[in-house]
Amino acid sequence: MFKYISEILSQFSMTQRIMALLIVLSSIIIITIAPKLIDATTQDCVELSDKIKRQKADIVILNEDVESLKQQIRKNSQECTDEILRREKEIMEEIDNLRNSIERNTQRRNLTKIQDTISNERIITIEDDRPKMMMDGLKKIKRNIEIDMDNRINK
Repeated sequence: MFKYISEILSQFSMTQRIMALLIVLSSIIIITIAPKLIDATTQDCVELSDKIKRQKADIVILNEDVESLKQQIRKNSQECTDEILRREKEIMEEIDNLRNSIERNTQRRNLTKIQDTISNERIITIEDDRPKMMMDGLKKIKRNIEIDMDNRINK
């Protein structure tokens, strides 16, 4: 077999022999180095399994963080809503106080008119619509606040 190879090689020119030698050398280099390069660039199953385990642990931790943040958002949102409702109740109490004050002042004024009429024996016919307008405005504001409070509670 080698006898035939030597006969074939003897028929090649010098450049063809050098080219053949280069091809053989490069093939040997590729055959010896390629597996090492492939091993260096690829990961085996153990490394991949470890990486997957780390990623799963990270996912669990991140999911716990997300749940914690969701609960914190719900809590803060509820606190904010409660604070708004408390302020609206305070405003409603102030509106009721204003209405009571207006009613008392109107009653006093009407009583004073009656006393003046009786004492002076003359009829005073001054109509003042301002208290009624203020009462209507306060009722409207109170109604809007109640609707807003109901909407916030029902959310």
